[in-house]
Amino acid sequence: MNNNSTCGCQNQMTCLNSSQDCGVNVNLTASNTVARVCQEVTYTVTITNNAVDVMSNACLVLPIDNALALMQGTITINGMTYTGDTLDYVPLGDINPGETVTVTYVVTVMQNQRYIRHKAKVKFCCCQCFTKRPICVLSNVNVLQVCPCCCGNTTN
Repeated sequence: MNNNSTCGCQNQMTCLNSSQDCGVNVNLTASNTVARVCQEVTYTVTITNNAVDVMSNACLVLPIDNALALMQGTITINGMTYTGDTLDYVPLGDINPGETVTVTYVVTVMQNQRYIRHKAKVKFCCCQCFTKRPICVLSNVNVLQVCPCCCGNTTN
């Protein structure tokens, strides 16, 4: 069996959409649907294991768009602060059947773009036919509209 240094259990990985029936639901939401440049937005990723098997060695991969900047020290896992400073690899450990893990983080909008599309990916291993199989499940696409004119009563 080939282990890689990030997560999962083999180099080849099958990616499924959260809507496909694999028993794992990954949902990505934002505190705002519309934001302006320099505004902070809080994202929440909810990972629910509705399957009968443990999601072994799970990790969150969330490459944020260049139009967003991760605010240092804002990543939490089930309310506990995570000390890592990147969303490229956030270890979640094992997620048991029926368990939900919630990850939150705060970003700042850095560029004026019409829309910023954002998606989460959870990688993990599960046992099938006595073999550990790597799987990743993709979240819904979250769309944040960036509005240059939404400055309230102030002007830039």
